[in-house]
Amino acid sequence: MGGDHKRLPLIPLPDVVHFPRTELRLHVAEPRYQLLVHDVSERDEGWIGLVLLKPNFSRDAEGRLEIFPGGTAARLMDVEERPDGHTNVILHGEFRFELAQELGGGPYRQALVKPVAEPWLNERDAGIVAVRTAIVELVHSLSDELGDGFPLSAEEVVETAFEEMVNRIAAELDLPALRKLQLLIESLPERGLSILSILKSRQQVMDLLRPFRRLSAGSEHN
Repeated sequence: MGGDHKRLPLIPLPDVVHFPRTELRLHVAEPRYQLLVHDVSERDEGWIGLVLLKPNFSRDAEGRLEIFPGGTAARLMDVEERPDGHTNVILHGEFRFELAQELGGGPYRQALVKPVAEPWLNERDAGIVAVRTAIVELVHSLSDELGDGFPLSAEEVVETAFEEMVNRIAAELDLPALRKLQLLIESLPERGLSILSILKSRQQVMDLLRPFRRLSAGSEHN
């Protein structure tokens, strides 16, 4: 992705962080964002910038709800008009961006953004292979132990490219929105290491709790 600025319509979200190479299903009820979706669907290059609202719904000097200066540009893949007048959309994350300048006027928020390219990675590099293998093993272990309490299975990530695997896990894990935003801002190698660290921590907690869970399960059968 080059360094040229792009103009994107923005949808600020209160508790969702979107990642490149992942899909997001969004329910759009507010009329101005329904108009945004309609306008984007009419274009050949249908991109929408998804950004996170700052906590406490603070406002900037223009009276707009403040947003964090980084987000993901997503391609509009599908639009479903509902009988209640609302709209369901499917978005596919394309690239990360830094907010350069919000633009005034118009029926919905727009901004100039600077795309942020991921560094090129050799999937066969020993370090990448080691991180990938460790992540897959942890996903397998946690999904086996937690079942439906863990949002992913090893089968869902094992065949995917490194970036898609890392971003999918980041998107699906039950993490606070601000933590997910930190992951989004990190470069892909850092993000992969952060995901590995998060999964290791969860596995350590499960290892500590396992004897107590067995005791609890045993008492239920008595």
